[in-house]
Amino acid sequence: MKHEELLDENCAIARSSAVLGERWVWPILRQAFNGARRFEEFQKGIGLARNILTDRLTLLVEHGILERRPADDGGAHRQYRLTAKGHDLFPAYLAIMEWGNRWTGLPAPPIDVLHKPCGHRVNARVVCSECGEELTDRETEPVVGKGLFVHADRGRPARSVREVLGIDAKPGGRAPRPRRR
Repeated sequence: MKHEELLDENCAIARSSAVLGERWVWPILRQAFNGARRFEEFQKGIGLARNILTDRLTLLVEHGILERRPADDGGAHRQYRLTAKGHDLFPAYLAIMEWGNRWTGLPAPPIDVLHKPCGHRVNARVVCSECGEELTDRETEPVVGKGLFVHADRGRPARSVREVLGIDAKPGGRAPRPRRR
């Protein structure tokens, strides 16, 4: 499978990877989240060749993550601004930054994130939208969603995501934990 073919998969991770998995995309998004708007600001902050930066900025514009628009000051240059779709990547950006701070051998985090309204430095957390508990991979499992009605190979409704993905089901499934209110 070619990288661009990931966009055709019936999988949010595969489709996201087709765009966000491109080399240099996350450093460009880092610059955008930190206020870069002009081409020269992106280039100076990353040190990327102009042709590659142009290609990646174009990709992000084509996918609606950035938009190109006239400069706020009315000048001849254009600027790149995050769209709502781009702003929605901020939690993923924080999670990737925290992972890098922990696992890539940095002696200390080079950047902290300050929550301006309260004045505290923050860490990313992924919590359950229902009970507020922090989510981990060991306490979650994939279940069939609205977009996965039929298992393509068998032409019948899929019983589980594990079946669709070809993952052996775990014997003796767990009962769901009671919801806290």
